[in-house]
Amino acid sequence: MNLPEVSIVVPVYNGAQHIAPCIESLLALDYPEEKREIIIVDNDSTDRTAEIASSYPVRLLSEKRRGVACARNTGWRAAQFNLIAFTDCDCRAEKNWLSALAPHFEDTAVGGCGGKLKPAQPHSIIEEYVIYKDILTQERAMRDEPISPPFIITANAMYRKSALEEVEGFDESFTVAGEDADLSWRIAWKGYKIIYEPEACVIHHHRSTLWGLLMQVRAYGMGTSRLFWKHRRRLGYNSFIARQVYKELIVSFFKAPFCLIFGKGHLKRLIPVLDFLGALFFLSGKISTSLKLRIGFF
Repeated sequence: MNLPEVSIVVPVYNGAQHIAPCIESLLALDYPEEKREIIIVDNDSTDRTAEIASSYPVRLLSEKRRGVACARNTGWRAAQFNLIAFTDCDCRAEKNWLSALAPHFEDTAVGGCGGKLKPAQPHSIIEEYVIYKDILTQERAMRDEPISPPFIITANAMYRKSALEEVEGFDESFTVAGEDADLSWRIAWKGYKIIYEPEACVIHHHRSTLWGLLMQVRAYGMGTSRLFWKHRRRLGYNSFIARQVYKELIVSFFKAPFCLIFGKGHLKRLIPVLDFLGALFFLSGKISTSLKLRIGFF
């Protein structure tokens, strides 16, 4: 097979803990070295990220405007090849990652392809909970729901550069979350196919602390409101109430005391408590952003 050339873009902010294993996994890919390049975009880190990355045979770029959308745009616009693969610094690519994604682009109708996000071995009860709840998976993102058409999580994604150019890349107004869904939708609405390839895997390290998880789900709430505000007319809604989150908030509130007392195992005892806190923080981000944007999305 005549494999196409691919540029790999990795945005990173204060990722000294993860950047070396990430780069080493990319250097170990079963993909011809002459047909791929690795671009690391340092998003104004204050730790040793740039120093560590510069010790590897990669292109190291700097983007001082904070935000993963800005960093990714800087990366793909500097890329020399016509296929752009994205992953994050807290991911490790499996050896066949690129070779599983790239062949799909022989079909010129394909604009983007996402791969599987495998969870890293959990080392905390929070990581176990994230895995149990299926919070960050490509399969979940690819579901077609009323206000959320299928999209690719950019921690494991490949896009055609011409498609990125056609929609002018990531929307940099999405500063905390939602930029990946926004990009996929806009590319799909241009007529491209967005597909899923489960054999293309990266291993992802989930949030390991309660505060980190709660800030993440709050950011998701903020991102969903901005997505609705931007695309509500295309999605066919003037207002929308996502009842499932309120249901989870109420049910978990009443289940928590019983599970804390009678639950078997640490995780089972804590699931309703974490469900309640997660729903509360998600709604806090969603409602505050909806009020700020003056939209009926609650």
